[in-house]
Amino acid sequence: MSQASPPFLPRRLEKFLRDSTELSVDDGRRAHALGQVCVLAPGAPAPRFMRVDDLVYEDDTVFLNQFRLEPRSAHVSLMLNKPGDVTATLRDPHGQRDLTAFLDAMPRGVFPVGRLDRETTGMLLFTNDGDLANAILHPDHQTEKVYWLWLDQPLADDDPRLARWVEGVPLGGRVARAVSVGVQHRSESHTELLVTLCEGKNRQIRRMCRALDFDLMHLHRKSVGPLALGSLRIGEWRPLSADEVEGLWHAAGGRRRATERKIAALVARARERRERGEPDLRLEAWLERWRAS
Repeated sequence: MSQASPPFLPRRLEKFLRDSTELSVDDGRRAHALGQVCVLAPGAPAPRFMRVDDLVYEDDTVFLNQFRLEPRSAHVSLMLNKPGDVTATLRDPHGQRDLTAFLDAMPRGVFPVGRLDRETTGMLLFTNDGDLANAILHPDHQTEKVYWLWLDQPLADDDPRLARWVEGVPLGGRVARAVSVGVQHRSESHTELLVTLCEGKNRQIRRMCRALDFDLMHLHRKSVGPLALGSLRIGEWRPLSADEVEGLWHAAGGRRRATERKIAALVARARERRERGEPDLRLEAWLERWRAS
């Protein structure tokens, strides 16, 4: 259920707040705007206020309402078998049923990893590990997600529209593709498909179905990476084991790849500051130590 945190890398103050508290992104920004967050750098005479995009280093001390913050030493991740008619957000703007009741029962500080649209059922992951969430959601990491589709129409094995799932379907200026598609069951009146995606753009499967003239009656996410719902019933949730979390990391490319992406982002940030004629000397020094280590 819990996993030790990786070594500390410089991170934006906003991310440090997420890594150290149970505040949502909005609550963290609100606390910052109210002047409740300050940072004491080594050798500085007093804490100072920083922008949310400024970097926090391992030897900095961050305070929230005068209390010292420490990045959490372990994380928790869970899976929910999401019911239909539930908006997969922390708060539905129209007052409809959302994730509030589930989050109230879960460990504080977890948030949903991505989204399922309101009508879709199936696996929705939750975690308080932003690095794991980003790794799962990043399209370059190719984390596979398997969906079950109920079509209110019969399809033959040689229906040319099936091949279009993998060949690509134009959607709003881009081409959406599935990794694979297969017929799981059919009758004279309906067809059940299994579709594997690595992308997962907004309502992608529903939009692909409309483009291909498929009459989609129900959509259900069966798995994410190596994790399947198994016997977890609709509306139930459970914590992930340490092995399951490791399996997710492996499917998302591993912790080393996530660290490499963060280092690359820091290098790009330093380069951009140099090109602006405003080099970040502290970041430059940190990168030099990193390269020498």
